[in-house]
Amino acid sequence: MQGADGMASEVSANLKTSTTDELRLRNYRDQLQQRHEMELKELKSRQDDEVQRLIENHTNQVDDLKRAYDVQISEEAEELEERLHQVRMNADERVSAEKKASDDELARLKAAHQKQLEEYKKNSEARLDTVRRELQASSDAIHEKARKSAQIEQERANSGRGSG
Repeated sequence: MQGADGMASEVSANLKTSTTDELRLRNYRDQLQQRHEMELKELKSRQDDEVQRLIENHTNQVDDLKRAYDVQISEEAEELEERLHQVRMNADERVSAEKKASDDELARLKAAHQKQLEEYKKNSEARLDTVRRELQASSDAIHEKARKSAQIEQERANSGRGSG
């Protein structure tokens, strides 16, 4: 009977050892699983941090590009405004020069016209004066002729009275 007791105690010892081994394995597996979950959480946390960092870097780069683009547009706008101002200034200068040339030409034409009018007036007055003198001379000649005719008539009338 002792053999059976020995065997039972051996089975019991094996069972205890087996149960102990099983508990140890379960604990080991639980520890591994916990460590694995912690590593997984840590890895996920690091990955989330890296993704967040990449998103922030990308956002910063986009913002930097926008600022650089705005600065470039602003500079180009300033250059265009400066060129427009230059074009306007040049146009104003050309308009002023053309206006001055037109004013000078107008003044020259007015002076020439005035000189021509004065010349016509002088010539007309000289001609009018000549015509007046000719008219006066002609009138004087007619009066002289009329006076001589009247005198001859008077003399005839006087001599006709004296002979008859």
